[in-house]
Amino acid sequence: MPNQTSSQSIFLRGLSEARDDWQRVGQYDPESIPSVQAEIESLRTLAPNWDGYGALPIDAAVIDAAKTFIGNLPDDLAFRPHVAPLSNGTLQMEWENVPKSLELEFVSPHSIRYLQWHPEEGLEEVGRFPVRDIETAADLIRWCMSEASK
Repeated sequence: MPNQTSSQSIFLRGLSEARDDWQRVGQYDPESIPSVQAEIESLRTLAPNWDGYGALPIDAAVIDAAKTFIGNLPDDLAFRPHVAPLSNGTLQMEWENVPKSLELEFVSPHSIRYLQWHPEEGLEEVGRFPVRDIETAADLIRWCMSEASK
């Protein structure tokens, strides 16, 4: 782990103790959460028709919910997700750990729709969970980051 100040070390130890049931994947990146939050915030500037096909601007409440959500995940649970605006005014975070992939679409400020996909195992699961359900999100992300079955 990179050199840390005393306060960073205390913070990380506290985070680890608070979430000691979460498997770490060794993706420590102190800039991960602020960087993803900034990427999400940048979607606020998209005007109507930002894609040239009539796309809606991204709902401000969805942006706020997604920023809070990512801030509640530990910064070393996974590598940074790809953040994508969707033409219906929502946004999506995507993780890929070939051959597995996970998509979390913030369909409202309160609800996430997910797609969990592993073509080699014939898995294609779609579901929903509340934005505040960080444990379900962490389980899905852990699944995606875990070593793929051979």
